[in-house]
Amino acid sequence: MAQLSRRRWLEEGLALLEEAGAEALTIESLTSRLGVTKGSFYHHFANSQDFKQRLLEFWEEEGTLRIIQWAEQEDSPPEKLARVIRASLHPPRLDVALRAWALQDEQVRVHQQRIDQQRLAYLEAVVFATRADHLYAKSLARVLYSLYVGSQHIIPPIEGEDLGALYQLVQQWFAKESQQCLS
Repeated sequence: MAQLSRRRWLEEGLALLEEAGAEALTIESLTSRLGVTKGSFYHHFANSQDFKQRLLEFWEEEGTLRIIQWAEQEDSPPEKLARVIRASLHPPRLDVALRAWALQDEQVRVHQQRIDQQRLAYLEAVVFATRADHLYAKSLARVLYSLYVGSQHIIPPIEGEDLGALYQLVQQWFAKESQQCLS
């Protein structure tokens, strides 16, 4: 049997969290899903707390930092914003599972808050680079991010073209409102 990588354990942890929630995220359920022994788990992680911390860090890297890096490959702020929006059109159910977990676990809550702040700060910076108005940038970033988070909690979730159309509508409304304020 080939040895599993730490990344494979973390990917399986996120998949289990997304499918069944935090209460299902146990060493036993992970080893069962992967068809390995607990010794394999302990080869990569000191204990379940270590696994949880690394899982949260992995999600931050995959679900936030990697998207920011992808957006930063573009030259112009509108193209960067377009990439972030494209990345958010089909959000994994993982964000919902993590937010539910954060309601019950302080460590997860602190981590989720940091992720939210990173995402908001990036959106605000991109919007500000398009239009050097701090209030406008902060407000539009908050509305776009609130739409992203909220769209996942509606049953069924709003995603794909429908979510893209809502993003576009918000951006048009903000542009129109700001033009009227300048007049």
